[in-house]
Amino acid sequence: METATAQGASRNGFLGIVGRHPSMLAIYEVIQKVAPTDATVLITGESGTGKELVANAIHRMSRRGAGRFVPVHCGAIPEELLESEMFGHERGAFTGAVASRIGRFKLADGGTIFLDETAEMSPKLQVKLLRVLEDGRLEPVGSVVTQQVDVRIIAATNRSLEDAVAARQFREDLFYRLRVVQIEIPPLRRRREDIPLLVEESLAQLAAKGLPRFQVTPAALQLLEGYAWPGNVRELRNLLEQQVVLGRPEHVIDARDLPPHLVAPRMGAEAEPVMPWQFGSAGIDFYREMEAIEDRIIAQALRLSAGNKKEAARLLRVNRTTLLEKLKRKRAQGSPLTALLDPAPVAATEIDLATPAAGSSLGPAPLNAVA
Repeated sequence: METATAQGASRNGFLGIVGRHPSMLAIYEVIQKVAPTDATVLITGESGTGKELVANAIHRMSRRGAGRFVPVHCGAIPEELLESEMFGHERGAFTGAVASRIGRFKLADGGTIFLDETAEMSPKLQVKLLRVLEDGRLEPVGSVVTQQVDVRIIAATNRSLEDAVAARQFREDLFYRLRVVQIEIPPLRRRREDIPLLVEESLAQLAAKGLPRFQVTPAALQLLEGYAWPGNVRELRNLLEQQVVLGRPEHVIDARDLPPHLVAPRMGAEAEPVMPWQFGSAGIDFYREMEAIEDRIIAQALRLSAGNKKEAARLLRVNRTTLLEKLKRKRAQGSPLTALLDPAPVAATEIDLATPAAGSSLGPAPLNAVA
């Protein structure tokens, strides 16, 4: 078990996690509080934000730190093999099972198992996971013998489990058992102040592997800080490794060395949204403003999908029924977004969603909503 001062007081971050943004400092505090317990933790955030690093930090600071930290990437393993991978199997349990094999849960006995992309688990696996959470018992595939394990479970997802529960794709009881403590990791575009630290740390790690030690010019760093990084920290690290491997003999990364999409970033989805509200002396109506933001996001998805709700739901990464329920509620509330749901062309109606809580312009293109 590591103490908070072992690496937590490092200049650039905490237990291998790089960042000094206030949102990251808050995460470090939660890690220190939850690590000594056996509480189940649900880590949420976009792909590439560093969910496994947070899970590993919790493990290292816990009483289980001397045990194994076993990651399982549920989305990367075929569904028909995931049960065997997690719980093990007996010889002859299925075609190709020529020998018995212990599962990841048994391998993590006394330590921590990290279940990434938890939302991709099948209903059958969800039931078995719930049983392990409740009493630590499991049966390998093809076995009638119950095994007991002492494992801490940390789960992660880049999807909304709340939406998956609403769409009946994820068990509600399992959701609440996993979300005893939730840690949400912000995307890199929300903590741009950490980009210089991440650049410095990444280049130092590459140099430690035997690659040349590169420096980044101020002009290049400015471009790196201005990019939206849809792939988050993983994308930044991969770019820097590419620059070092293919870089100039001067061992310098300049603005002219960066790929075109960083030098001239696309506008639109990658651009940071403008925050149009202003705080007056009376403050703002938080819930009204958030409703207006949701309206603008849904409006953009409907516009890009030409009104096709199934495609809009895919763009929003929510279930179609979830989107339909939101639209039904907004129609009942008289939201300006309702204009997108009517058969009449949008061009015939003046809508204003650009001003929060008062509506926004959805553009002149006519849209016929398609279910």
